[in-house]
Amino acid sequence: MAIKKSSGSGIPFGNDAGRPANPGIGQLYSNGQAQRLELYTPTGWNNIVQEVPGVSSISGAYLESSSSNTIVIYGTNFATGAVAYAIGTDAVQVPASSTTFNSLVQLTAVFSGLSPAYEPYDIKVQNPSNLFGLIPDALYINNRPAWQTSAGSLGTFSEEVSISVTATAVDPESTAIIYTLASGSTLPSGVTLNSSTGVISGTLPSITTDTTYTFTINASDGVNSVVAREFSITSLAKIPTESLVVAGGGGGAGRHAGAGGGAGVIFSLLDIIRNSSHLIKVGNGGLGATNNGGSSPAYNGETSIFSSVTALGGGRGGDNSTAATSGGSGGGGNGGGNPVGGSGTAGQGNNGGNGGGGHVGGGGGGAGSAGSPFSGSTAGNGGNGIANSITGTSITYGGGGGGGGWQSPNYFGYGGTGGGGAGSANNGTDGDSTVGIKARNGTNGLGGGGGGGGVETGPNGGGGNGGSGAVIIAYPNTFPALTTIPGTLTYDQPTRAGYRVYRFTAGTGTITF
Repeated sequence: MAIKKSSGSGIPFGNDAGRPANPGIGQLYSNGQAQRLELYTPTGWNNIVQEVPGVSSISGAYLESSSSNTIVIYGTNFATGAVAYAIGTDAVQVPASSTTFNSLVQLTAVFSGLSPAYEPYDIKVQNPSNLFGLIPDALYINNRPAWQTSAGSLGTFSEEVSISVTATAVDPESTAIIYTLASGSTLPSGVTLNSSTGVISGTLPSITTDTTYTFTINASDGVNSVVAREFSITSLAKIPTESLVVAGGGGGAGRHAGAGGGAGVIFSLLDIIRNSSHLIKVGNGGLGATNNGGSSPAYNGETSIFSSVTALGGGRGGDNSTAATSGGSGGGGNGGGNPVGGSGTAGQGNNGGNGGGGHVGGGGGGAGSAGSPFSGSTAGNGGNGIANSITGTSITYGGGGGGGGWQSPNYFGYGGTGGGGAGSANNGTDGDSTVGIKARNGTNGLGGGGGGGGVETGPNGGGGNGGSGAVIIAYPNTFPALTTIPGTLTYDQPTRAGYRVYRFTAGTGTITF
């Protein structure tokens, strides 16, 4: 085919075979067969206008946690000077920070600053001729995990308790998270981090002062790492609390001379967990029977409570028709048909003494010893209480009341002695059948049992009331004072070196350590 010249331009045109045989460098040729304008260069005839590039695929991953991410782009007709772009769903074109021409079919692009909010991204390649090609929805962001657990405290616990808390992160791609302690971070002795679940568990160590453990945890999906987060666990030292719980003493009988039982008494050492609440109840003393024990019988003493410790109230004394009851300490017996004293509770008090056939009551039981039985026409003594120095001074608690004598023209009304200073008895001095001496009450705050009635008839024939109980707690003064003491609780604070002491003598309420 003959070479033809383009009219007006002077540029020869034709098909591939019609190219000039000996062209010079820079020779132009309009190739109608290839439909392009060609330029002769040292490498031959080349398209003077670049071909449209095509993008077929990419490889590599964009990691949110990385400052730069390399993507390899595959396609056709890539030219030196081509630029790669990422186009998000917001239609913003983000140019690669660098685009490297590897060959006509491969480029390497480095991207940064892409947000997961606008994925998936189209990848576009634009040659210097401004011709471009793209592949849609080609690039997704491999997101870093995100913390679900807020930084800071994971909880406050008592020392030496088992704990299980969790520091949790999630991965947007649902990839499993790997948890590790940051370099230099440690957990409390006996506590470990589960690398698969983020559970922090184990038994906190023994401590002498409140301690806060601070540590830092990393979370990774194996590729991305979340920003390390700091957490803490606080362990509170337990308080070695001493407690003395004294129940109310039982009331004495009012006829034929039974005696009130002493209070139940419990001394204990409790480990109190800080920031915990505990019930306190101070038991009232039991009531003695009214005149002759007729219409109003004697009553048991009430129970006292501190936290998990319960002391049972003393049993009441019996009379001619009613047996003495059991309790923290037993009630005294009666000589007129119910001679057997009530039983005490193991660890809290003892049995009451038996009464006699001469209508003379036995002694009430005490926390420290059993009451004695009657002897002849003389009532038995109450059992002793227990001495305890929880307040810093040795004081006797829970003594039993002495049995009362039946007073008539034939029987002198000598009553037994109250036990241990905590329960008083009727100490009759003569045989006056019309006046007599009224049984004495137990001492409040000490839990003594009331003495039995001293006369069969007359205004002084009633039994004595039992003394109220008490709840006493003492703990080292290295720990803070009680935070809340309800107004219904009556208390004082005896002085004991190195300790905080609270003595509650009436009321019910909940205190918080």
